[in-house]
Amino acid sequence: MTTPRQTQNRAKFWNARVAEAQSDQERAGVWYDACRTLARQAERDGKPNLWPALTKTLHDFYKNHGG
Repeated sequence: MTTPRQTQNRAKFWNARVAEAQSDQERAGVWYDACRTLARQAERDGKPNLWPALTKTLHDFYKNHGG
């Protein structure tokens, strides 16, 4: 289970990385990394159901943008 403090620390970490990004391409990479990290943490916490949701979101993005 994630504590409010852990959530706050995670937000500070990812927001700092987004702020450092120089382009939309870099920001997209940061958010992709953040989502994968979140899914891995959920899996470690016994909740692997984020992977299918992430997969569906990425697949939908791909399909909706010409893929």
